[in-house]
Amino acid sequence: MRSGFYLAVSKESSSSTSTHRSYKRASGLKRWQMVVVSWLIALAIFSLIVLVSTTPSVAVHTNTRSDEAAKDKNRIIQSTRDGDVLVECKLDTPHDTSAPAHGVLRITVRRSISPLASNAFLNMIKSEHFNGCYLFRVVKGFIVQWGIESPHPDKQQAKVKFDKVAIDTPVAGQTLLNVAGSFNFAGGNSGTGQVYVNINNNPHLDKEPGSLPFAMLDGKSMEIIKSVFDGYSAGMGQVKAVKKGADEVKKLFPKMSRIEKCRVVNDY
Repeated sequence: MRSGFYLAVSKESSSSTSTHRSYKRASGLKRWQMVVVSWLIALAIFSLIVLVSTTPSVAVHTNTRSDEAAKDKNRIIQSTRDGDVLVECKLDTPHDTSAPAHGVLRITVRRSISPLASNAFLNMIKSEHFNGCYLFRVVKGFIVQWGIESPHPDKQQAKVKFDKVAIDTPVAGQTLLNVAGSFNFAGGNSGTGQVYVNINNNPHLDKEPGSLPFAMLDGKSMEIIKSVFDGYSAGMGQVKAVKKGADEVKKLFPKMSRIEKCRVVNDY
């Protein structure tokens, strides 16, 4: 009995020792696996940081960027020649020579990304639609809008309707959003013949129906835009005055700025 009992205890002890050793081996293996996984995660994070820091900035999808970041990204767009078109529009405040708003707006049209909207806008430039158009809507911190023709000096009838082109398919990572300096048709509809430039980031406009912005103004152009007089509140009769002509605008809204002439500079 004693021998049998001793044998049973010995076997149990041996089994316990073997189990303990197996547990230690499994625990050691598990710790090594955790160390390897931790190193792999650290390596992945480091690679991601390197990738982000070396990827060229594109002024397209950042809704919360600063003005300085916007300027940097605008400069990159200016250097892009993959089908983009540079347009210049001379802006002046003809009825108030003391007004600071005057100069040349440089607009980079992203035809390579938004060909339908871009070509519609370029056709308006070539038809001289925007020449003599007043900046009839200026909302502080929001947008500046123009595109309503005044009566022509030569009695030529103003064009009020344009073709409504289809909406360009968004290109992931490239299509412009309504950020400061971006340029689009009013209501996202080329049929209005009206355009606007975003003074600040306006992400809520991205959710509205219609096309997204198809062009960008550079930093110097935005300084000119921000100098445009914004003291005329909505509903004061600006549209009616513009439709009547320069004399009516001069009498009622002498500080209203105007696009004197636009031209295509480079068609890459």
